[in-house]
Amino acid sequence: MNRSILYRITHWFIRIEELLLCVILLLLIVLSSYQIGLRWFASGGLLWIDPLLRNLVLWGGLLGAALATLSGKHIALDLVGYLVSDRLKQILDLTTTLFSAVVSALLLRAAWRFVQSEMEFGGPALFGIQSWVWFLIFPITFALITLHFITNLFLDPSGKKHPANLRYGKGEQT
Repeated sequence: MNRSILYRITHWFIRIEELLLCVILLLLIVLSSYQIGLRWFASGGLLWIDPLLRNLVLWGGLLGAALATLSGKHIALDLVGYLVSDRLKQILDLTTTLFSAVVSALLLRAAWRFVQSEMEFGGPALFGIQSWVWFLIFPITFALITLHFITNLFLDPSGKKHPANLRYGKGEQT
């Protein structure tokens, strides 16, 4: 696949994920502020806001993790990276990125089984929507994380020349 096409696709993923995160964050701020205001001034609140905020925090956290993976800013343990040569570091980056892609693909499979179980045994949740719909974020984000690790294999496993980092001025231009 042509790298410029992969860069364009990656840029669109970045934009879509950032837009979703911004909407979720805006909803979190507005709804939680509204609920706090109701509790202060009306001695009560709306019952549906707290469960919705819990779901939005879950969705925001998982989408944020997917975006962090895309830009190479996810949590990583680099125990030997600074001790080895640049060539060996590249090999280690490729190996760990490939391993991470496999693990996240296995987590995707487990998340899908969880959603299938909720489809079979779960009941209605917030707003009368089935609980499995709210839990779709798990397979969605693990699919995104897997896709991001695979994309990173083809673009730059180290993340220095990754489109997400170049966008924010944190990477090296090619």
